[in-house]
Amino acid sequence: MRRLFALLSLAGVVFVACETSEPETPEQRPQTPEIAVTPSGIVNMPAAGGSAELNYTIINPVEGVELEATADSDWITNLTVGEKLTFDVERNHSDEQRIGIVTLHYEGAEEISIAIQQSAALASGDVRLTITSERKTIFESTGGTGKVTYMLECDEEGAIPEVTTDVEWITIDTVESGEVSYTVLRSNIEDERTGHITLSYSGKSAEATIEQKAAELLPILTANSTTIRCGESITFSVAYADEDVTSEATIYDYYTKSEVTNPYTPAEAAERVFYATYNNRTSKVLTVNVIPEYTPELPEDAQPDSYAFNQRLLIVDHTGVGCGYCPNMKSTLKSLEENANYAHKFNTVYAYSYNQNEVCYSSASKTFWNYYKVICSTSYMPLTGYPSATFNYCRNFAAAPGHMKTKIDEYWDENPSASVALAANIKDGKYVINVEVKSAKAQNIHIALWVLEDDIYAKQSGGYEEWMNNHHSVLRDCLTGVSQNDISGIDFGYIQANTTMSRVYQYDLFEAASWNSDNFKIIAVISSPNEEFDNSYEVIDTAICEIGGTAAHDYK
Repeated sequence: MRRLFALLSLAGVVFVACETSEPETPEQRPQTPEIAVTPSGIVNMPAAGGSAELNYTIINPVEGVELEATADSDWITNLTVGEKLTFDVERNHSDEQRIGIVTLHYEGAEEISIAIQQSAALASGDVRLTITSERKTIFESTGGTGKVTYMLECDEEGAIPEVTTDVEWITIDTVESGEVSYTVLRSNIEDERTGHITLSYSGKSAEATIEQKAAELLPILTANSTTIRCGESITFSVAYADEDVTSEATIYDYYTKSEVTNPYTPAEAAERVFYATYNNRTSKVLTVNVIPEYTPELPEDAQPDSYAFNQRLLIVDHTGVGCGYCPNMKSTLKSLEENANYAHKFNTVYAYSYNQNEVCYSSASKTFWNYYKVICSTSYMPLTGYPSATFNYCRNFAAAPGHMKTKIDEYWDENPSASVALAANIKDGKYVINVEVKSAKAQNIHIALWVLEDDIYAKQSGGYEEWMNNHHSVLRDCLTGVSQNDISGIDFGYIQANTTMSRVYQYDLFEAASWNSDNFKIIAVISSPNEEFDNSYEVIDTAICEIGGTAAHDYK
């Protein structure tokens, strides 16, 4: 029945690092200690008191230095620093709320103050039910998931409120101590709508309001497959307001504007685009890839009915052969790749932008540097020197080696909305890449396809183990294009909830003099608009595939 929060005051830290203009005399980032506490916010405690705990991490710890904690109130007791920060709060007998402060101190780091807020006392038999999250939440017409957090104080230990909704389009998923999870369904009406989630216990109630924006209703054109081989047929379906109107709709070729039959059999391998009309309304376009016979087969889906995906987030290591401090990041990433608790959580791209004369350098890597330099410009950890690691597309934090575990824990999505699988080969001087996206929710997807190279031997400056001279997953080319303003690739298409969509891409093989296509592999990165970043495209999942091989959907 309690929520734990911490009020964080992040230190403004300036790091001196290797400068791109003088790669021969790089300087290492100072390893300034930092205190990181989760979760963030205020620690709310009931009037009855109880025990609480906070997770903490010391970034860039100093040998022999320990975290210290003090409290300014005698009703906060047994304050202990161990693997976690734990403390007890005595019962509040007063009829007024009270607040105490716990201060964390670590030599060389910015102090952090945590507010402990305790409710006023309740008379025997009284009940206090409070919603601690926002009272009103607004959803797009596409729907989504949300949470209502609450605090229930009463005589019954472990009490859970009854939770109800007054509309069918809001469904309650789980009710746990302190938290209610719910789903808002996609709207198929052209008016805004409002519903409520009501929490009730022993005559007390609290209400959260859910508003959903109006839908712009259009016919929805789908096909039995969005990827077919030459000679196979496509069968179309058209829906409007959740009703099947296929027999009343007309389907057209987007480019010729000519009506097509249903089913339809394309004669040549090409990307075909269609749309449907119904009741004077036009659907969004539907793209169907008619693929050649030599297209590589996708791997078998081991769990075709599952949408419980494992996310592999994107880490880009901005590095260089001539950077004497870059082995520190390589060593950190290698240890994480060998750690069973972390190896399944990420894929790494090594972008060598340090010196254009190095064998591992590529113009794509330099473009990545310029892109992330802008993304991280507002962070207290901007991208200024080497080594640095960046995460996904939108996270504005350029990590030093000591940050990696903490940032993976923070950015890794335990319940990603989609997964990517692929198969790749090279045929007649072209990459042929078969990509499948499987999604738990309706969303628009971007796909980025990048070429990586393994087994490049180059003597690593500052290297202290032989393996550091063998460079892997080196960024060579971005098949779907890249600029310093956008690296999210191209539009894959709009995918419906609980469905899969596949496409085949062909690109000319480019191989510079120092590259070896025998050691190439492909990384696929899928992304979708993310409200946290003003609907910029943010990474959902990544997968790496050897040329001539496959990468399957990854499940929990």
